Amino acid sequence: MLNIFSTQNLDRNRVLVVDDNIDNTLLLATLLEMEGYLVDTAYCGYTAISKIEANPPNIVLIDFMMPGIDGIGVAQWVRKNRPSVAIVLVTAYTDFEDLHPSIVKFDGITIKPLDLEKTVSLIQDILNAKQMTNHKYNQYVSIGCYY
Repeated sequence: MLNIFSTQNLDRNRVLVVDDNIDNTLLLATLLEMEGYLVDTAYCGYTAISKIEANPPNIVLIDFMMPGIDGIGVAQWVRKNRPSVAIVLVTAYTDFEDLHPSIVKFDGITIKPLDLEKTVSLIQDILNAKQMTNHKYNQYVSIGCYY
């Protein structure tokens, strides 16, 4: 078991993988860990919200169709309560109108079956964009402190 509070994990990006299919979750989590990410898992929307609230990850990969709170419900909660957390929707749907784009904004969408290379590239692109935005904001705030 990884110690997420270890100093060697401070610079690693944290990913939460959420899917009610345990096999899918564990496979994706294992592959992302092999790519160097610090990964946690949840098998339902309620657990995902609890984990995000307690220790917000950098990015959440969330299945669209789940019992209870689905991917849309979790994404809405994240946007309202933890807006800095990136969200990638993982789905087998190819009709994006079914994904309710007017209800919630996703940072990315990846289609099942997953292409690991494309998925990792998508995750890294989103995290890089967020880091650039945060870096610009931090520079602005730092400059603002000198006035």
